[in-house]
Amino acid sequence: MASAKVQLPHNLHAILKEGGSQIDASSDNLIEQLQAGIFLNQNKLKFWVDRLLSANAFDIHARGLSITWGDDTRYWNWTYKPDTQGSCTCVQVEVAELLKVCWLDVSKKFPAENLTPGIVYQVSFVLMMKDGEYGFANHPVNFKLAIPNYHETIERKEDLSKLPKNKWTEVRVGEFITSCNMTGDLEISMFEHNSQWKSGLIVNKIVFHPVRRHCLN
Repeated sequence: MASAKVQLPHNLHAILKEGGSQIDASSDNLIEQLQAGIFLNQNKLKFWVDRLLSANAFDIHARGLSITWGDDTRYWNWTYKPDTQGSCTCVQVEVAELLKVCWLDVSKKFPAENLTPGIVYQVSFVLMMKDGEYGFANHPVNFKLAIPNYHETIERKEDLSKLPKNKWTEVRVGEFITSCNMTGDLEISMFEHNSQWKSGLIVNKIVFHPVRRHCLN
């Protein structure tokens, strides 16, 4: 059984059950497995526990996102790349390469109750811009984070043409504080709906990363 001295991560059993995990929550090395990260939902989701904050963290890979026209091979191409989080690159995850679209729209709803209460989380997209990309210069992409309960929405714009080429880059959407009574879904989106054709973007994942504990004054 897991040591009684170790506090299990927030909402652990529900996360493992929903994700179809076969991991035994009573195993002696459970915490070590979670700190290294485990893949759920057929590698669409990675769940890991931050060692310093003992807080839940998640990577939602591209196959777990809602991508407009994502299954149309005229507009998007799916390939496998090594997982970019952690030291092990033996796990291959699917990434979505934009061939050409006018209507760029990538979004995800995520249950807030799976995040550890009392933590400041940063939400980011992990993206890559290829050499020869076009349609993004002077057409900033919108990033949006809608937070349940608080009726708060964080919005910002980013000129993706200025990102480093051929390198995974975290593009920040925003930060928020979790609470014990937070319920419902967080809604994260990236979109640009102007009429120009766009190409050369690769979508890897959305990351929920714990930054620090929130101290009440």
